[in-house]
Amino acid sequence: MRLMIHPAARGGILTVVENYAASGFTDADTRFIQTYRDAGFLRRQLIFLQALAACLRAFVSGRASLAHIHAAARGSFWRKAMIARLAAAFRVPVIFHLHGSEMKLFYSQQPSWRRRLIGRVLTRASHVVVLSDSWADFVADVAPGARVTVVPNYVEVGPEAKPAVAPVEILFLGLVGPRKGTFDLLRAFAKARQDFPAMHLTIGGNGDIEEASRLIDELGLGDSVRMAGWVGPQEKHALLSKAAIYVLPSHNEGLPMSVLEAMSYGIATVTTRVGGLPEAITDGVDGLLIEPGDIDALRASIVDLCRDEEARKAIGQAARQRIVTHYSAEAALPRLAQLYESVTRDR
Repeated sequence: MRLMIHPAARGGILTVVENYAASGFTDADTRFIQTYRDAGFLRRQLIFLQALAACLRAFVSGRASLAHIHAAARGSFWRKAMIARLAAAFRVPVIFHLHGSEMKLFYSQQPSWRRRLIGRVLTRASHVVVLSDSWADFVADVAPGARVTVVPNYVEVGPEAKPAVAPVEILFLGLVGPRKGTFDLLRAFAKARQDFPAMHLTIGGNGDIEEASRLIDELGLGDSVRMAGWVGPQEKHALLSKAAIYVLPSHNEGLPMSVLEAMSYGIATVTTRVGGLPEAITDGVDGLLIEPGDIDALRASIVDLCRDEEARKAIGQAARQRIVTHYSAEAALPRLAQLYESVTRDR
């Protein structure tokens, strides 16, 4: 029995795990154990204790052949480190799958003894999975003895978007707040409308909704920006199907699922040179890359794509092909299957 240990909170990790199931990678021999949900403090503690108990039962019974542990930064890392230590005590192979966009920042803020502990957690895992070469370099620095494999996130290749000619529909999906660059986007969008008024922005996601709404009012964008809140799969598909431009001006990322999803729809994407994004996107070919926090560059990129429909379409088509060849299930899952076989064979 393989254990798939993951948070059930809304976000990229849950999307990755759901994609495994949708693509048939997981089967009846896979048990999903949820370690975290969006809930109150006491409820969250109970959920984690239940997850620990479920893992312990699987380890003690001898039925667990592999623990695939999905972790992010901060509390997520320490919770998963406890499970990894428990698995090691019962000689169950551990794949420690790092997703956290803020892992580098988290590591840099720790005292030296905690940094050493992070390094030991990664070194003791049977294998560490990261999303890009840049993250592999990070793990090699903090845990030189760790065995690391790059397995990028992947998406199902969706239908091509069919946006209206006007207004140009711009889309943002993600946690609303400074880390994802939502406020940078609103300020850049306000400037861009002075050069190209025929554009509309939809922001989908939870987070700092009140602050975003306040900024929208302050910038006078009430007639051209829609706050959609958290969007489920059907509404997300509807939004992607009509988007002409996707923008994610993040300050920290791993390899965001939303960018890969937008690219799979053939949508021209503007994003930042952080995390694994520069490995996924070639600037000017299958997307546009800017530096995080550069509002003027963001404004210029949006305006350029709005004005040049042919360039927009060409970038979108190249992005879709990039997904097919590098970030589809067919491209990513064989690496993970090979890793599963390797760590269980060496048990």
